[in-house]
Amino acid sequence: MEKNKSKPKTRWHRLLGRMFKELLVPAGITVLTDVPVMSEPPEADILLLKKAQSRWTKEQKERLPDGIRDSGAKHILIEFKYSESINENVFRQVLCYDYLYKSGQELKDHEVQTFLTAAKTPRETTLKEFEYFPSEKSGVYHSKNLFLKNIPLILLNELSDKPHNAWIKCFASG
Repeated sequence: MEKNKSKPKTRWHRLLGRMFKELLVPAGITVLTDVPVMSEPPEADILLLKKAQSRWTKEQKERLPDGIRDSGAKHILIEFKYSESINENVFRQVLCYDYLYKSGQELKDHEVQTFLTAAKTPRETTLKEFEYFPSEKSGVYHSKNLFLKNIPLILLNELSDKPHNAWIKCFASG
């Protein structure tokens, strides 16, 4: 009897990370993929952007999408969901990454900003359940939920057509 051969998992965060590297490393932003969030692995499927100075430069802001370009944190964690729907488990996962990275790196809340980025637009009921509401920037949502209030949600399908969003919108679903 043949064993069920599972299809290899597409590492969408690595593809997104590659694009981040191409665009952001020349502007002085460090981009890492498969970042250990604890001193002992497991590794998380997240992206990490690190800026050397306290503010984004003009050149860096020209390459960063809405939401991320507005963050003052030196460490930006990005959990990217390409094919997976946003649900309760995804929120648990991103909260875990946020907590473990901060504690593992001994960083304060203001030094790290974690973003949940989604190629698929979640159902309105999901946004309501987790108290996400649109910000002044199209496609960037914030939450009133006690646990998620510091984790913006970026919906690629809804980002504006401004040039700084164009490259990341390539990952949006139809």
